[in-house]
Amino acid sequence: MSIAMMLREGTADKHQETEKVPYLRAIFRGGLDTQTYTYQLESLRDVYKEMEELFRTNSSDPILSKVYFPELFRTKALEEDIKFFQSKFNAKLRGKVTAATQNYIDHIKRVAKENPYLLVAQSYVRYLGDLSGGQAIKKVIAKTFSLEGADGVAFYEFPEIQDHQAFKGIYRTAMDTLPLSDAQKTELVEESKKVFDLNKNLFVELESDLKENIGAERFAALIPAG
Repeated sequence: MSIAMMLREGTADKHQETEKVPYLRAIFRGGLDTQTYTYQLESLRDVYKEMEELFRTNSSDPILSKVYFPELFRTKALEEDIKFFQSKFNAKLRGKVTAATQNYIDHIKRVAKENPYLLVAQSYVRYLGDLSGGQAIKKVIAKTFSLEGADGVAFYEFPEIQDHQAFKGIYRTAMDTLPLSDAQKTELVEESKKVFDLNKNLFVELESDLKENIGAERFAALIPAG
């Protein structure tokens, strides 16, 4: 089985778990407010900034170099979106790293120090997610906040990638050429599962902010049964 297929099948359950997080379900029902979303962008900015710096540092690594695509980097786009929401909606920043965000960052640093090749899992889960499900979230965000063009949704825009589907094929092919042993492939799958959990925890953490900002009663009404 190819590495890309191993990761896809190995993380299917985690993917479904994340999709069921109440915070995400509320987003897809139009229940997000600009302040909570700015907090989300802030946490993601901190995570991507750390991840992308580590990718740059290890760009010559024989394994990581095969999936080193700077056109995927999101830090700058996230900073643009944060500034937009601050200017357009007067949104505020926390000004500090949250517990879930710090845990995520610490994990990335530890992986980069102990087993740099496992950063492939970060890239796989984050970027392919942004190119796939992220595009659906982009539409919801734009509709919820009545945004036009790329204003406020730069995070989901990949101006250097013309065909998302074709690029994902290129990415998966690159993954399948990674010189990994069977044991390393298994470790990569397990790390990918961990990345899903870390990402899910960011959303779980944001739930309390959303409840506070839109009201617990409205939040409860947004969450479908089951």
